[in-house]
Amino acid sequence: MTNAFTRTPLWGTLFQDPQTAAEFSADRFCARMVQFEAAWTRALRESGTVAKDTADMAFVQIDGFKPDLDALARASDVDGLPVPALVRQIKSNMPEDARAAIHSGATSQDVIDTATILTARAVLSMFGDRCIELLRLLDDLNDRYSDNPISGRTRMQLALPIVVGDRIEDWRTPLAAHLDQLRELIKEISVVQVGGAVGRRDTPRGSADTIASDVAKTLGLRVSPVWHTDRSGMLDIGHWLTKVSGTLGKMGQDIALMAQQGIDEVQLDGAGGSSAMPHKQNPVRAEVLVAIARVVGGQQGILAQSMVHEQERSGAAWAVEWMTLPAMFEATGAALNNADHLLRQIRHIGSKSPT
Repeated sequence: MTNAFTRTPLWGTLFQDPQTAAEFSADRFCARMVQFEAAWTRALRESGTVAKDTADMAFVQIDGFKPDLDALARASDVDGLPVPALVRQIKSNMPEDARAAIHSGATSQDVIDTATILTARAVLSMFGDRCIELLRLLDDLNDRYSDNPISGRTRMQLALPIVVGDRIEDWRTPLAAHLDQLRELIKEISVVQVGGAVGRRDTPRGSADTIASDVAKTLGLRVSPVWHTDRSGMLDIGHWLTKVSGTLGKMGQDIALMAQQGIDEVQLDGAGGSSAMPHKQNPVRAEVLVAIARVVGGQQGILAQSMVHEQERSGAAWAVEWMTLPAMFEATGAALNNADHLLRQIRHIGSKSPT
């Protein structure tokens, strides 16, 4: 997620979002990979690819499965990813003939991509709730201060007088639009990855399409064409995160400028202090919003590199997603949290003195 330095206690939670980090934790991501394996075993049974009693033995193993995360870590150093070792762990202590009910016809990319989609869907839904709360806070500020005058500025120079409601509308309108787009985004990305070894969706032979549909139904997803090398959906997720963090960064930039001494168009409770200049009240949360917006925007450019998947699967382009997208998620989650904190800090907006 975010880098090790900003995850230390030195920076508090300014750049962290524990809830988002938990969704990408080894425990939770492993649970989603195992969820895929259970859905796959169910589909093998329902399609008649494996016998019912064989599948039932597999379900007993899956239901009681506790992954050895340290062993997965050691295996990933060799295999480049945890799925082969995870499947071996699930199959251990099972009769040889029952092992065919686990993972047969699936591949590591099916498991990881589907688990990533399940994770993204959960986090995006959580972010939707946070956006709703931010809109409520903005509406409350608008109700209290909308008619107060402030100076309109273009290119950071005095332009014409406006009112606080005009500035808040500039913050609120794009955020509301992003929230509306989120519903469609979640629908669009909620697709299972079932492509098999080389993305042809041709195993198990004769029942691959049926199995894909069954797995998708079990996981609450839908079936789409195989997207082994088409990473457009991941880029769409990153684009939404970039827009949200950018919108919050614009709000943070405005508030930081409004808080300048001599302008004094916003008063904040609990602003940050200086070690050398005790007269200062630094708009810390606003500044963090600007920083996060710039970093997430840069990470989206890196994420775009994952579109270049050579042949039928790329280990390198795939790894770019693992290094980038979770970090974008956590940074955006931190931005949403900082924005919530910042809006609650505002005790007055506008050029008029508080009453």
